[in-house]
Amino acid sequence: MELSVPHLNERVSAAPGVSPGVVEDSETLLREIFFPYHVQGGSLQLAAVSLRELRKTGFSVHRKKHVTFELVENSIKMRLSRPRKGIAWKIEGLAEILSLDVRKITGFDNKSLFVIIDTALEDNPGHASIYAAHPEKGDAYARKIRFHLMELLTNVKTLEIIFQQ
Repeated sequence: MELSVPHLNERVSAAPGVSPGVVEDSETLLREIFFPYHVQGGSLQLAAVSLRELRKTGFSVHRKKHVTFELVENSIKMRLSRPRKGIAWKIEGLAEILSLDVRKITGFDNKSLFVIIDTALEDNPGHASIYAAHPEKGDAYARKIRFHLMELLTNVKTLEIIFQQ
């Protein structure tokens, strides 16, 4: 199911009825990382940041200060319960990303390549989505910029470690 984001304006929530507010620069974002889809042989795969996510559905993250251990654990269990072409997935961990680090990634024009939209859900008020700032530029553009986001996915920890902090 594609998320229907009516805008790419970071200063306006896409889910005002359930949202705790727009994503602040100081927030820690959590991205679920799975084997073998996101990581194989210890290496991050291109699928870790899909073009479809950047351009259409949103690169889903949890806003750490607005979620609980149990909520993230249930999200992981739900993803693991879905059949995946006969291949069993397992959780590698969660990548911790500082929202300011995403926003600091700029192009030649010194404008951010990504936006982080508050896309809270009824069952997850801490949901947010990262999009290419210009999804209309197509897949070739998304291919060029995704590597910048992939570089932020290297700080992977277990769910238990993240919520002990």
